[in-house]
Amino acid sequence: MQSLSSRSIPFIVVLASLTALAATPTLKIKLKNNSPLEEKKKEQLERLAAQYDLKKYTITRDILIEQGVRPHSSPVLTLNGRFLDNDDLALAVYIHEQGHWVLMERHRGEMRDLFADLAKAFPGIPSDFPRGSGETMDTYIHLVVCTLEWDGLADVVGAERAKTAMDFMKQDHYTAVYQVVLENHDKLEAIMKRYGIKF
Repeated sequence: MQSLSSRSIPFIVVLASLTALAATPTLKIKLKNNSPLEEKKKEQLERLAAQYDLKKYTITRDILIEQGVRPHSSPVLTLNGRFLDNDDLALAVYIHEQGHWVLMERHRGEMRDLFADLAKAFPGIPSDFPRGSGETMDTYIHLVVCTLEWDGLADVVGAERAKTAMDFMKQDHYTAVYQVVLENHDKLEAIMKRYGIKF
């Protein structure tokens, strides 16, 4: 058996370095109440961060887990205890909330123009919860966030599992938003491309 040549060793070191660079960054997870459910959610999130490369989909590493709240992105990305039994849905929520950070960090000054373009392209989307997010502009911005969620999840777990997760979300919350996203993926991606919106 041939031993490693001195020329192949630098290649292995570079490959190992690239693998390390691609890994999910360490998440700074805090629990609001230190409940058993919150602890289980923390364990799930840490396991998923180790199992999948979420570096591209981790804009903020500060995560709060609070039992019983609706997940939200700011001021701190906050998750609840849902979907402990479904890793794909848990990942979808994580990517969704990180998608808000894409817009907050990189496109804050473009939100009004983006809203106008989305409202023109998709008039009449209801904003009342659970069909929308409760507010008109935020409902329309969720078209982009949910598209980022779908694309990110497809990249992480594959197109078929991502579509299954989106079909579930369409029945669960933001029902009108997910319906538009599922029916108009290419049109939404074209709008996002004009603004350079991506993970």
